[in-house]
Amino acid sequence: MTVDKRLLRERAKMNKARPKFRRQESWRYKRLSKSWRKPVGIDNSMRHHKRGIPKIVRIGYRGPKAVRGLTSNGMEDVLVNNVKELEQLDNKVQVARIASTVGVKKKVLITNRADELDIKIINRPDEALSFATLSDISEEFLLDDEDDKKKSKSKAKKPRKKKPSTGLTDKEIEELEQLESELKTGTKARKTTKPKAKTTAKPKTTTTKKASSTTTKKITTSSKKAADTKKKTATTSKKK
Repeated sequence: MTVDKRLLRERAKMNKARPKFRRQESWRYKRLSKSWRKPVGIDNSMRHHKRGIPKIVRIGYRGPKAVRGLTSNGMEDVLVNNVKELEQLDNKVQVARIASTVGVKKKVLITNRADELDIKIINRPDEALSFATLSDISEEFLLDDEDDKKKSKSKAKKPRKKKPSTGLTDKEIEELEQLESELKTGTKARKTTKPKAKTTAKPKTTTTKKASSTTTKKITTSSKKAADTKKKTATTSKKK
């Protein structure tokens, strides 16, 4: 299978010029994801391809059919789950991609077999670089398990004594302790201070004041009566 390199170069140019298709109003509302959704409204400005509005998905943005689905080198990308699927590939035309669900042991087997068959792996795992064979994996994992157990034993602390649950927060407990300490200091200070001598307060004489006021009123009324009698006697003497 020969691939025209000119088409690959043309596809690369089209990929650079192709806009990023975004869902309408996704830049405005957080609840809308950026994943593409076709606008359907009757008066939708995006559907009508109006100026100044993001582009809509159209068939003209698609790449050349002959090169569609191939890698940048023109190789076919094939998903691989085990060694049998890997052995069926053609190293001249196809390239392997290990599935994400494959474990570490199988990844190492696949990468070792791919090196023997001279098949390129696009997503070559980091585990395959650190482990050469399955025996190395088992030994390494055993050592890791032993180290983890030692660390867990060293980190194991003595169980703390549980405080009686009062239903209060730490801050509230601290405030209560401060109040208790203040109260204790206040009681000590009161004990040290000498008691003051008691002073007998004289009872208020409210009755005497009332009696004096009544007597003054009586005196004033009697003096007025005497003055009136004097005036009357004086007027009678003048008439005679």
